[in-house]
Amino acid sequence: MDIWAIIVGAGIIIGIIAGIVQVLDYLQKRRKKLDEPKEETRTPSAPPLVLQIPHNLPPRSEFIGREKEKARVHEALQSRSYLVSIDGIGGIGKTVLALEVAHECLRASKDEGPTDGIATFDGFIWTTAKDRDLTLNALLDAVARTLDYPGIAQQPVEEKRGAVRKLFQEKPYLLIVDNFETIIDEGVRDFLLELPEPSKALITTREQKLRQVWAISLKGLTESEALALIRSEGRRLGLASLEHAEDRVLLHLYQATGGTPLAIKWGVGQIKQKGQSLDTVLSALHEARGRIFDNIFARSWNLLSADARQVLKVIPIFATSASRAGIEAASDVHHFALDEALGQLVEMSLVDATDELDLARRRYSIHPLTRAFAATKLKEEPEAQNIAQQRLADFFQSFAREHGGPWNLEGFAQLEPDLLNILAIIQWCWEQQLANLAIDIFHSISHFVGIRGYWNDMIDLAQNGVAKATELGDELAVARLRVWPISWVHRHRGNLDLAEEHVMWALAVFERLGEARSIAFGKRNLGRILQERGELERAEQLLSETLAFYQSIGSERHICLVTTNLAEVALEQGDLDTAWELCYSVLDSARQFNDPERISRILGVLGGVARRRGDFEQAKAFWEEALKHMKRANWLDAIADCLFWLAWIEVQTGQTQKARQMLLNALEIYQRLNIQPKVQEVEALLAGLPEPTDQIETGEGYQADEE
Repeated sequence: MDIWAIIVGAGIIIGIIAGIVQVLDYLQKRRKKLDEPKEETRTPSAPPLVLQIPHNLPPRSEFIGREKEKARVHEALQSRSYLVSIDGIGGIGKTVLALEVAHECLRASKDEGPTDGIATFDGFIWTTAKDRDLTLNALLDAVARTLDYPGIAQQPVEEKRGAVRKLFQEKPYLLIVDNFETIIDEGVRDFLLELPEPSKALITTREQKLRQVWAISLKGLTESEALALIRSEGRRLGLASLEHAEDRVLLHLYQATGGTPLAIKWGVGQIKQKGQSLDTVLSALHEARGRIFDNIFARSWNLLSADARQVLKVIPIFATSASRAGIEAASDVHHFALDEALGQLVEMSLVDATDELDLARRRYSIHPLTRAFAATKLKEEPEAQNIAQQRLADFFQSFAREHGGPWNLEGFAQLEPDLLNILAIIQWCWEQQLANLAIDIFHSISHFVGIRGYWNDMIDLAQNGVAKATELGDELAVARLRVWPISWVHRHRGNLDLAEEHVMWALAVFERLGEARSIAFGKRNLGRILQERGELERAEQLLSETLAFYQSIGSERHICLVTTNLAEVALEQGDLDTAWELCYSVLDSARQFNDPERISRILGVLGGVARRRGDFEQAKAFWEEALKHMKRANWLDAIADCLFWLAWIEVQTGQTQKARQMLLNALEIYQRLNIQPKVQEVEALLAGLPEPTDQIETGEGYQADEE
C-alpha cells in the first residue's frame, strides 16, 4: 500500500476520533448544565402550621462520661431492633443515660442539634415505675396524654391498646419505660414485645427480663469519669479542696462507691456538711455495702436541720415537681428558713432544683427513692400529714382563684406547671369529704382545662365529684357539675342526647331550689344543644329567655355570649341581616373587655354571614382575625374551627393544597379531643379534594404561623 494513502487514512481516522471527543465533551457539559439547580421563580406557598414534637421528657441533668454507652444506645435506636434496654444496678446511671439519649434524639428530631448517627422520632413518651405500680392501662394513658389524644384514654383498656398500637404504626414514636423491673403487670411486657414498627421502646431495668432486646449493660463509671464527676460536684458545691484534690485521694471515694454516680453525689454532698470528712463518708459507704441507699437516707436524715426535714417530708405530697410557694405552704417553713432548708436538701442531692434565675419560676423535685423514704417519714405522723395536705389544698384554692377564671391568659401560664398537683389535691379533697373545697378549686381551673383540651381530666374529676356530692346529699353541687363540665363536653363531642339528659336533670334541681343564675346557665346550655340538633325555634326561645335574665342583672359578658349564640341561630335560620346586626351590637363591648372567646365567636358568625352572601374575601378576613385570638388563647377546638372554615374558603378559590394542610391540622385537633362529628366533616371535605401534587399553587395564601 502507498505510504501516502496510509498517512491520509490515519489522518482521517484521527479527525473522526477528535470529532467524537468534542461531541461527547459537549454532551457532558450540556448534561451537567441541565442537572444544575435552577433558581426558583415560583411563588412559595404559605408555610404549614408547625406543631411542636410532643414529649413529656423530664429536664436533662448533668451528664459526665458514658460516651461509649451513649453511642451504643444511639446505634441500637437506629437499628431494626424495636426494643432497646439499659440495664445495671440501682444508682448506676441508667435513667440519666436514657434521658440524655432521648433529649439528643428530640433535638435532632426538631433540627436543633446534630443528626448524624441519631435516630429521630415524631414524639417521645416517658413513663416510670419508680414510685408507683405502672400498669398497662397507666402506660397507655401516658401515651394518649403525651401525644394529645385524650379520646383514647377514655376507651376500655383493650380498645385503648389497639388505638395506641395504631398510633405507633402510623408514625415513629419513642416510648421510654423507666425502672422496668418493678412492673408486675404482664400486660406491659406483652405490649412491649408486640411493639409495631416504626416505633421503638427504650427501657431501663435492673434485671434483663425481656428477650429480643438490644441490651446495653452499665457498669460503674471508669476511673477518669468518676474523678471528673467528683470534681464537678465539688465545684458545684464550692468545695475547692475536693475540686483540686490529688487523684490518689479521690480514688478512695471512687473505689468505695464502685463508680456508682448516685453514691458519688451523695458522698460529696456529705462532705459539704459540717463535721463530715472524707474518712467518715468512706466509712459510711463501706458499712452500707448491699444496702447503700437505706444507709444513705438514714445518715442524711440525721444531718438535716429540723426545717429541712419538714420540707423533705412534704414534697411527696406533690404529684410532680413543686414550686417554692407550694412547698412553703405545705411545710409551713417560710422565708430565709425555707431558703436554708432547700439549700441543704439540694446540696445533699436529696432535692433537685431547676436553674431558672427567677426564684418564683424554679421547680423542685426529688428522686423516686428519696420520695419513698420521705413519704414513709411523713406517714409516721398521720396528723401532720393531714395538716400538710390541708395547707396545700388551701394554697391551691387561692392559687387557682388568682390564676384561673375566664381568659386569664397570664394566669394560665402559671397553672400549667402545677396542673397535675392541682388535680391530685382535688382528688384528695374528694377523699376527705371536702366537697365544697374540691368544687371551688375545680371551678376555678375549669375554664383553663376546658380550652386547653384536658377534657378527660374534666370528666373524671366531675364524675368523682358527682359521686362524692351525692353521698353528702348535695344536690346543687351535683347539678352544677352535670351541666359543667359533663354536659358541655358531651355536647362538644356530639353526644347530644346524653348532654341533654344531664342538663334536664340539673334544670329540675335548679328550678326546685330557686337558683335563678343556675337556671339561666342551664337554659343556655340546653339552647346550644338544641341549636346543634337543628331545633332552632326552641333554641331561640331558650336563648332569648336567658338573654333577658342576664340583661336584668347587667352581666355584660353573658349578654355578649348569649347574643352571639342568638346570632348563630339566626345565621342557621338564614336570617343574615339579624345575625349581622346582633354581632355588631356587642362587638365593641367584646373588644373593650379584650375577651378572645367573645371576639372570636362574633367574628366567626360574621364570617359565616359573609360566606352565605358570597363575599369570600370578607369571610376570610373575619376568620383570620378570629384565628389570631384563638391562637393567643391556645383554645384548641376553636382553632380547629377557624382552620376548617379558612380551608373551605381556599377550596372555593382553588387553593386546594393550602386547604389540605389546614384541614389536616384541624383534623388532628378534632381527633385528639375526640370530636367525632367534626372529624367526619373534615374527612368528607378532604375526600373531595384532588390528590396532592408537587406543584405550588399561586396566591397570597394563609399564613398559618402568623402568631
